[in-house]
Amino acid sequence: MAMTDGEPRGTHQRIENDLVLSFLRVRQAIGMLGYFLPAALIAHGIAFGEGIPASISASYYSPMREIFVGALCAIAVFLWSYEGYRPRPGEWISDLNAARTASLGALVVALVPTRPELPVDCTLSQCVLGFSVASTVHWLGAAAFFGALAVFCLVLFVRGTSHSTEKEASNRIYRVCGWIIVAAMAGIALVLLSPDAVKLRLTPLRPVFWLESVATVAFATSWLVKGDALRPVVRAMASR
Repeated sequence: MAMTDGEPRGTHQRIENDLVLSFLRVRQAIGMLGYFLPAALIAHGIAFGEGIPASISASYYSPMREIFVGALCAIAVFLWSYEGYRPRPGEWISDLNAARTASLGALVVALVPTRPELPVDCTLSQCVLGFSVASTVHWLGAAAFFGALAVFCLVLFVRGTSHSTEKEASNRIYRVCGWIIVAAMAGIALVLLSPDAVKLRLTPLRPVFWLESVATVAFATSWLVKGDALRPVVRAMASR
């Protein structure tokens, strides 16, 4: 009888453990993809002498197109599959809603390209929408993507009743990452809305690419912390 009672409890425990591990792996996968994309673009630009692209999105018109689209689509799939904590009744700012918003934003960025610097054949979305409208939709998708990820860092990841030193250290990392994303988004908006003369001077510095990369690394770091992949770093901060 004891064995019969113990087996369901053991099975239930294994299922719970598997779910937790799956949960953590999704978070880790999102974080690793966030690190991978800007690093791959920088490595390609240096290795093949093509230099740093004007933006991460501009790599769509380079030999790294498949990497750019593939990484964003993978991030979108992982985010769409991420449900997080079940939303409370009437709650709008929830893990599920933020993840779905970020997922759709990533898909838009991947499938509706930004405006090209040189004349090219239009993609399906550009042929349907026109280059100007497609570019606007692209940047709206990017804003939704990074905005939702900032919400994760500043609102959702810091929730919880635990007052442990590790939780407090994790929350500090989340908030720093969140404000970095917000600051990077503001910087990109300033660059895009600046006068043409200012843009011309800034172009060699590739400000949009670096700001996007900083925001991407920030969101990746927050997801790796949430996925326990950076626990030694969190413990080191907690022990100070």
